[in-house]
Amino acid sequence: MKLLVDHNLSPAIARALQPLYPDHTFQALKDRFPPDTSDVDWMTELDRESGWAVLTKDLRIQSRPHERLALDRSKIVFFFLEGAWRKYSVPEAAARLIRLVPLMAKTVDIADRGRFALPINAGSKLRPHRD
Repeated sequence: MKLLVDHNLSPAIARALQPLYPDHTFQALKDRFPPDTSDVDWMTELDRESGWAVLTKDLRIQSRPHERLALDRSKIVFFFLEGAWRKYSVPEAAARLIRLVPLMAKTVDIADRGRFALPINAGSKLRPHRD
């Protein structure tokens, strides 16, 4: 799995996950693209490379028409951290994400695109993200 961690999450999350799961690639958006890169541009680039997933808290990405179009056209699996995730500090969120990497990797293996709400608990099922 190749997972890009969006700007609205700490880049430390990607850097913490990489040594724990060396068979996967974790990159912070800010480490991969210049800071002024638009969402449409990085989505287009990841789609071109194929096999990418994105971890984000940016729920508005689905409501801005030009970004929604890029999201709908891309072959990228999006994992949205919504609701209860917002109350966790970076270390707490990272600790929970460590246990969810296998679930995300399995999802990316079987789906070439999609939007999913990432559960708080590792034992919970992944559910489609609602717009």
